Amino acid sequence: MRVSRVQAEANREAVINAASRLFREHGFDGIGLKDLMRGAGLTQGGFYKQFDSKDDLAALASRRAMESATRRWSSVAAL
Repeated sequence: MRVSRVQAEANREAVINAASRLFREHGFDGIGLKDLMRGAGLTQGGFYKQFDSKDDLAALASRRAMESATRRWSSVAAL
């Protein structure tokens, strides 16, 4: 079943967010694609429609984690 572009983007964001958390908890080599996708509430089949590789996802998830940490530290520093 096809999903809309809006839903596909929401799914991609869910995978990046889940991967960001799961990579921090388990390490890059400590979790597989099946568990990453399960963590996002999706099936493994759609992974390669969204990402070139696990390394591609790792780079995006790492960037997301760093952006989040920067926002948190900036808000603390502003106090």
